[in-house]
Amino acid sequence: MGVMRILDRTGDTVVAWDVADPASLAEAEALFARLTRECKIPFARPTAGAAGDAERIRHFDPALDEIVWVRPVAGG
Repeated sequence: MGVMRILDRTGDTVVAWDVADPASLAEAEALFARLTRECKIPFARPTAGAAGDAERIRHFDPALDEIVWVRPVAGG
């Protein structure tokens, strides 16, 4: 089972999927596509890994343990 954590102004939203459950998998894939279109940035983090172990990803992989979404940082 994997989870997506969406960090935004509303807090930390968690969405889980199970590769054995086609409905939850389809929902997770659709959410990944929507958040990508919204220019959010996904990072994959291994279970019990530190924040520094996270890697930016570009495609949904249902085998991942955790995907963390963040908003892009704007400087100026």
